[in-house]
Amino acid sequence: MQKPQWNRIKDFVQRKELSLAMGLHLGAIFLCGLIYILLPEDVHLRWGLTYIPIWTALLSPIALMIAARKSKRKLVIRLYSGVMGVGCWLLAIFLQVIGGDIFLPSTCFCKDGDYLVRREYDFFDNNLIGVYKVNGLTEKRISFYSYSSPDSIKVYDSLNVIAFYCPTRIVGDPWLTDTIPPVRVIEQLRDNEIDSERRKKIEQLAHRLNARLGYTLTE
Repeated sequence: MQKPQWNRIKDFVQRKELSLAMGLHLGAIFLCGLIYILLPEDVHLRWGLTYIPIWTALLSPIALMIAARKSKRKLVIRLYSGVMGVGCWLLAIFLQVIGGDIFLPSTCFCKDGDYLVRREYDFFDNNLIGVYKVNGLTEKRISFYSYSSPDSIKVYDSLNVIAFYCPTRIVGDPWLTDTIPPVRVIEQLRDNEIDSERRKKIEQLAHRLNARLGYTLTE
């Protein structure tokens, strides 16, 4: 193959490489903005789909810098990539610090049918968990509770309650180690009002499961 022809092929590949990197970069930023605008705070995509455009947006400036190595606009593209890369990472770190699950999905402890329990970030409560219900491609948060690492749940939709089973937990620090006994508790699932007949059935359920009524049912 003649050298001029080989150079033309190289130039073509490098142009396509740059176009692909720029397309991925702009597409990822557009998708992140779309997800932020369209999805409420208490709803997120299943299977970690939200994190694909996030990580693409965070890493694509690096790919863009590499792809621009032979471009006539190399300086401009690399300057843009540097500014966007630093800006995206600073924004992601800020959102993570104030409570967003930006880099990785929150821990899923257990599930029951369409319901699952995830760890929730809260500066004042390390034991905050959220109950989500699966709906197609999304998970919608229904309620918050203050319990640590439940290993199983059971949802009773007809009674509007959920039973949590939390194992024994050892809490240690440099000065003191404490053992927290296992917890079996029933909590209200949604904010709907519970009538007296349903409350009686809930009390019977708690007796049958040897579980106590939680703070949402006793306040």
